[in-house]
Amino acid sequence: MANINSILMKKYVLFSVVGFHAGESEAEIFDRKKKEIDDTGKSFWLIKSFKAKTEDIQKFCKCALNEGEDVFCIFLEASQKGGAQPTKISSVASQFSSDNIHWSDIPKGIKVTGKIDKKTTALVLESLEMNNENEIEIDLWNYSDFLDGLNPTRFTQGASSICATKKYNEGMKSRYRKIVAFGKLTEPFAIWLK
Repeated sequence: MANINSILMKKYVLFSVVGFHAGESEAEIFDRKKKEIDDTGKSFWLIKSFKAKTEDIQKFCKCALNEGEDVFCIFLEASQKGGAQPTKISSVASQFSSDNIHWSDIPKGIKVTGKIDKKTTALVLESLEMNNENEIEIDLWNYSDFLDGLNPTRFTQGASSICATKKYNEGMKSRYRKIVAFGKLTEPFAIWLK
């Protein structure tokens, strides 16, 4: 597994703001997801962001692979207490698809919860590590939105996950964020759920 300092040097990263979700604390979610990876070799991490749709993440990861880079998701603390809105609906996904055409059952040992609908995406993680170096923060001004390289990374309601590329760009006032955890994505990188 790469360390956080080497991940911060990568050109392509996915950011996701984390918080309480579907009745579980951050710690409970991370513990469960790490156990899923230990038991099954992967985990599915639910996100809903109009700046990180399933097909966008797949395209983003393929660009990185074409340049010889692995892609990591860096899980960030919200800029303020209560900044990450908890999911009120806690359904459990039963199927997944990498192309939104052919569907398979969620593997035994993997549980994906939240609001499951046509806009739900899950990241496919092959590793997940907690950031034990609490002093490490990320400067979001060092990254631009992959979908629109002219714009800096900006989290908003409905856009708590963003595909980003390394490029200095003035952006959010709360530019420094604590890194909570990081995980390596594996093919197909992102999936649809139902």
